[in-house]
Amino acid sequence: MKKQWSTIKQGIIQRKKVIMTVSIASVLLFGGAAGTAVYAVNKGALSEDEAVKMISEKLGGEVTQFEKDWDQPMTYEMTVKTEEGYQDVDVDAEKGEILSQEMEDDNEDMSTQKAVETAKISMDQAEKIALKKVDGQITDVELDSENGILVYELEISQGQKEYDVVVDATTGKVLKTELDD
Repeated sequence: MKKQWSTIKQGIIQRKKVIMTVSIASVLLFGGAAGTAVYAVNKGALSEDEAVKMISEKLGGEVTQFEKDWDQPMTYEMTVKTEEGYQDVDVDAEKGEILSQEMEDDNEDMSTQKAVETAKISMDQAEKIALKKVDGQITDVELDSENGILVYELEISQGQKEYDVVVDATTGKVLKTELDD
């Protein structure tokens, strides 16, 4: 009887060792694959701050709107206020090359210009305010008018979730925080 228990015990121990080995190997394999995928997505990419600084200097203006487009190639879409007016610019997020650049039309230009001049809260301030409300990565910022109020509409990615945050561009008050379905 003792010999049978010993054999059973050794079999259980052997199975546990196999299960642990397979589990550890799986964790290492999937962890490595995830790390490789993150590296592949971000390798050589300009950070958002680097892209904004580069375009501001290159065009001699201020970036008033910024959005990351995850298509391939990944691009940064920006609106830049320059002496000549407002320009819509698409930048290759990896190489930093300007892919397209066009002036906004005069009617839209005037409304955008008035909106930026009316805003008492800068885009950077609005981003900081929104990130205090929802921790994550900002993927889109727009200055817009909502129900007659000038607001910054921000999209914040938090893992698999995405939040819409609306910040009053005059007071800095968060008007809405909503989980995007």
